[in-house]
Amino acid sequence: MFRGRLSFVRTAAVAAAGASCLAAAACGGITASSLSAVPVASRTPDPLASLTAYKVAAEALADLKAASSLTMAGTATQSGTSVTVNLRLKPGHGCAGTVEEGTEGLIKLVVIGTTVYFNPDTTFWKSTLGSEASTVTTLVNGRYIKTSTTSKGMASLASLCDLSRTMTSNALKTGEPVSKGAFTTLGGVRVLALKQSSDDSVVYVTDTSKPEIVEVFAPKGDPGGSAKLTFSIGAPVTLTAPPASQVLDGSAIGM
Repeated sequence: MFRGRLSFVRTAAVAAAGASCLAAAACGGITASSLSAVPVASRTPDPLASLTAYKVAAEALADLKAASSLTMAGTATQSGTSVTVNLRLKPGHGCAGTVEEGTEGLIKLVVIGTTVYFNPDTTFWKSTLGSEASTVTTLVNGRYIKTSTTSKGMASLASLCDLSRTMTSNALKTGEPVSKGAFTTLGGVRVLALKQSSDDSVVYVTDTSKPEIVEVFAPKGDPGGSAKLTFSIGAPVTLTAPPASQVLDGSAIGM
């Protein structure tokens, strides 16, 4: 009855993970920018002046991966698939939020440890199950489906919560040149643009002694796929399982 139900889940995870990889310097897209970002002139001492662009990128990435909590939001497009994520993360513990693939539907997601609660909307069921959708939606009745990260298709979805996987540092070992761009303001914060020689990708990091990635951006046509993802490190995150009355055990639908 639940045949093919998770094809979108796998696609979403792959696309979002690919876009997140853009935040690793030299992954073809450690990138960030805002279309509204405006270059600003300033004589403020630059706390990053003594660091190479590559070192700044490495430190910003390490800081992101070491964060105790953060939010990640934006849209990534890879191989023609666009995925919009809005997630609150507690690395090592899980995450909560939404994952949406264009017109194919939206999934509410809560991952706590190895337990996954996901709640697809009606559009998702119709786009993935076709004629079987009404049977499943009647059974699910708007509830979250409880399963495990080891269940089929769930590992890739849950990997969106794991920055150690999506923000791989292996890309930093390629040695591809990264250069410093102009200073700009982004959301009222002074940031430094980092650019890579092989494409039009850019990453904005805070102009502070401990640089933090603020936003990643890769334009349409970028080899690694287009993306615009924003990050807020340190944003309070609480992970709470849905009430039991709103949960359906995945075994009831063959998971």
